[in-house]
Amino acid sequence: EDTGPVNDGIVDASSSYDQLIASIGDAGGPAYELRQIDPGNNRDGDQPGGNIRVGFLFRTDRGLQFIDRPGGDATPVEVVDGADGPELDISPGRIAPQDAAWTNSCKPLVGEFTFQGERLWVVGTHFLAKTADDPLFGRFQPRDRITEVRRVEQARRVNEFVQDVLAADPDANVAVLGDMNDFHFSPTNDVIH
Repeated sequence: EDTGPVNDGIVDASSSYDQLIASIGDAGGPAYELRQIDPGNNRDGDQPGGNIRVGFLFRTDRGLQFIDRPGGDATPVEVVDGADGPELDISPGRIAPQDAAWTNSCKPLVGEFTFQGERLWVVGTHFLAKTADDPLFGRFQPRDRITEVRRVEQARRVNEFVQDVLAADPDANVAVLGDMNDFHFSPTNDVIH
């Protein structure tokens, strides 16, 4: 059984995901599938025992398909030459999971999808939270933004990966989605674009 934030070494979240998918179906919603990579215990997310991770929950009733390739774990995902052009060597995979930018933070998940004959490269993110920063309009001005440096580095790693995809295929359909945990006017979002 999944244990949420209890710090007991359990990282499997399949029961939680299965319950969510079943609840959507029970409420009359469409069928969904999941792709994710279990984190190393207490190495992802910033909640001990929570083992927060990024996952893809996607509908299967409209022709969206996930391209599975084995090997996704702590191995960095790479863009390689495939039989039909550029592809991920593992799918789903993680961007530079051993990089210091991701210490005690969720690692971005990358996957390949196909939809109506088009290949989609999707990056799911959950960047480091701003909880250690001073409030935007707090009594300390200029405010201390100690986590911003880490989010900028995380954005830089994601941008480097996207540039690898675009170097292999300038017409690639790439989407970077998720929680950047920052304002639209932040340096983090400047770097990610």
